[in-house]
Amino acid sequence: MFHNNVLLFTALFSAIFAQIIKVPINYWRNRIWDWKAVFQPGGMPSSHTALMVGLTTGCLFEYGWGDPYFAISFSITLIVMYDAAGVRRQAGQHAVVLNKLTSMFQNSRGNIEAKTGDTPLKEVLGHNPVEVVGGIIVGIITAIVLAI
Repeated sequence: MFHNNVLLFTALFSAIFAQIIKVPINYWRNRIWDWKAVFQPGGMPSSHTALMVGLTTGCLFEYGWGDPYFAISFSITLIVMYDAAGVRRQAGQHAVVLNKLTSMFQNSRGNIEAKTGDTPLKEVLGHNPVEVVGGIIVGIITAIVLAI
């Protein structure tokens, strides 16, 4: 299916590989095998960054620096990395505060959660800069390996 579109394969493989290696990295850090990490946002490395860097590196290899495909993918990659380490990370930090406020409110008023069905907000949404750099490394290495 993807043999005719090396760039798409490189991008998708980079993202999938980044998601899969979150499990052993999480084990190395926390000594817990958490297979749910494969399907969760956030964490080391950034799979969104890996996807876009894999695509951008593939465009570089396929078309060169001066090609519009490279320019477009590079520009979008910068936006994705900024979003991962900036906007999405801040949204996760906001979720931490909102979950604490909700918990404090529930404790002072009785358990409202059982009545409303509210669930806590996801707190790990974005990435710190090291996790984004991890995604960059995964994307570049994947593109190099698949180009060989």
